[in-house]
Amino acid sequence: MEEGDALQRLGPDEIDSSCMKGDLAMEVDGQPAREGAATAEDWRRVLAKVVPAVVVLRTTATRAFDTETAGASYATGFVVDKVRGIILTNRHVVAPGPVVAEAMFVNREEVPVYPVYRDPVSL
Repeated sequence: MEEGDALQRLGPDEIDSSCMKGDLAMEVDGQPAREGAATAEDWRRVLAKVVPAVVVLRTTATRAFDTETAGASYATGFVVDKVRGIILTNRHVVAPGPVVAEAMFVNREEVPVYPVYRDPVSL
């Protein structure tokens, strides 16, 4: 799949044509931007859209289970389905045993989260 194909899935309203050329860059130290490169405003617009979907996950494995020890950790994830409340994170974040976990959004709202699936094979 070409890079432009992945950007196409976002739809025309979510990303402007300057980002569709597959060359994402921004100005640094006042250097002039290359033609077709993303500007600082492009980055601000994209970040304003995606940052609210990013969460900090606080997990506590309440007891040792399988090869994992009990303990607490912090990680990140992002909302992939707002309606169903599904957050995607890395496999190692969700312990194989019982966990107590919360997600904190950028506005400091905290919600309890529960594991739905943990891939038993992938690292």
